[in-house]
Amino acid sequence: MTKLYVATGAKGQVRKDSRWPAALSLAAGLALLGAVVGGLVVGWDVEAGGGLTQGELPATAAVMHGPMRGGSPVYPEQDLPLRFNHGQHLALKIACTTCHTKVRGSTQTADFNFPTGAACDGCHGPQHPRPASEPARCDMCHTRVTQAPAPTGTVMRVAATVRAPKANLSFSHKRHLDLGTKCETCHGDMSKVRLATVLQLPAEKTCLDCHNGLKASDRCGTCHPSDGSGKIVTRSFSDRVMPQLVPRGQSSWGAAHDLAFVEDHRGQAKSNPQLCAQCHDESFCTDCHAGAVRPMRIHSGDYLTTHALDARAQTQDCQSCHRVQTDCLACHQRVGLDNRGSDAKFGVGSPLRFHPPGWDGPPSAPQSHAFAAQRNIMACASCHTEDSCLACHATTRGATPGLNVSPHGPDFAGSLRCSSLAAHNHRVCLKCHAPGDPRNECL
Repeated sequence: MTKLYVATGAKGQVRKDSRWPAALSLAAGLALLGAVVGGLVVGWDVEAGGGLTQGELPATAAVMHGPMRGGSPVYPEQDLPLRFNHGQHLALKIACTTCHTKVRGSTQTADFNFPTGAACDGCHGPQHPRPASEPARCDMCHTRVTQAPAPTGTVMRVAATVRAPKANLSFSHKRHLDLGTKCETCHGDMSKVRLATVLQLPAEKTCLDCHNGLKASDRCGTCHPSDGSGKIVTRSFSDRVMPQLVPRGQSSWGAAHDLAFVEDHRGQAKSNPQLCAQCHDESFCTDCHAGAVRPMRIHSGDYLTTHALDARAQTQDCQSCHRVQTDCLACHQRVGLDNRGSDAKFGVGSPLRFHPPGWDGPPSAPQSHAFAAQRNIMACASCHTEDSCLACHATTRGATPGLNVSPHGPDFAGSLRCSSLAAHNHRVCLKCHAPGDPRNECL
């Protein structure tokens, strides 16, 4: 029996229910899991019966993904041939900005915010540059130092310096410091750290403490680079050996792409589809849920009887898969849930009504339907077409004449809202207003 599994390291924990149909070929399964997991290494194992086993990474992993550089997709691997003790300096009450002199004005991750040699000279004596009378003390801080013969003796030279590629983030130290953020808020307690590495750079959980949608924006593109369409760039186009960006850990709003996520992502996709949409487009879902790999039904078996709750509350974007004016309206007409005359079960003239009394009426009467239309027009469109609105709201000389009942508030024609909507798409105004109508000339 052929079985597939995904792993994040040399050996991965394999779910015992991660089974795939025998009809699904091995090549198709590898391609599918590689697409769904979004960067996790895919492995496979063949076993005659029994449960899934735990195995080494397949030999094809390098062919599927290519070589990967060390480090993370956010913080590239660094090389710091230095000897330094943060705790010792902080114990002397030395402020962070004494050494990191440029950090207060840093507005991007490409800025080099490491202490310069000149900053160290203020306490340790002149070495950058070193006067002829001053002995060389390069090995006091640098760990890769060579000594070369010279006419006057031996000369000490630094063989390697700091190599720290910029982080793949959009970040401004200046903005955070101006808002009163302390260094230890993001970098932790440095009094117990000797040489700082990428381990002291902010983790996702630390950022989300403030970027929770209330105190600061929770949009992933606020910090992570995005492309022209607004999608998060999960793989570098200029550096193909960089690791792929994949949500990890418990701080990823429950969307951690672990071994179980390929089967259990339904709950996250239904509760927070906007989060998924920041990396994936609609085709990513339909490529799998089009019926060839996974069933086309993504709802529960009795969803037909309860779908009105989600539709009215707009908890899901039904238009991701359905066309409201064809799927919803056609079905509602077949079962009589529409307003097409007295023959309909809930139609006008029938003793059964879908809307309560007073839902609509003369212009002077309370209009309950106006609130519902502004809140969720898609629920209205599941039964009504545009003609239902134009019958009242269009002007008497419009393309589709109506009763000249304005849906706008008082003084709308001279407001910024009116001119903004007209400037964005003036043709929409012609749905109700006839060409030449003075109320239609706000631009």
